[in-house]
Amino acid sequence: MFEVEKTTGSHDVLDRLFVYGTMRQGQTARSLIANQISRCVKAHTTGQIYAFPMGYPGFIEGDGKVIGEVLWLTELAATFGLLDAYEGQDFVRVIRKVTIETGEELWAWVYALADAGAIRVGTPLADGDWVRYWTEQA
Repeated sequence: MFEVEKTTGSHDVLDRLFVYGTMRQGQTARSLIANQISRCVKAHTTGQIYAFPMGYPGFIEGDGKVIGEVLWLTELAATFGLLDAYEGQDFVRVIRKVTIETGEELWAWVYALADAGAIRVGTPLADGDWVRYWTEQA
């Protein structure tokens, strides 16, 4: 809770998650948390994503635009426990400012690569859209 307050200046519980890859609508990992999503809107943030040969993307800081969705989650402790376990040691949950489709800026959690050096085995996605990339690979 302290980190949220320090980053956002707010005492609110941060129940939003920005997803850019396999948890986006229609993607393979969405079913993991589908029952905990109370709202979903299209969104983007600044950064860079890389596609990995294992079939998922990773996010790092950068100047590009990353396309995704903001999910409002319920049962936060259980849901974030599940997500943290699913993402494993390769990802760390950080707080980012995201812009939703109305143009409003919000704070949201996002899973970023724990080791930015991992991008050397990834392919940069210039347009920041994992779903478009993945669909074209199929």
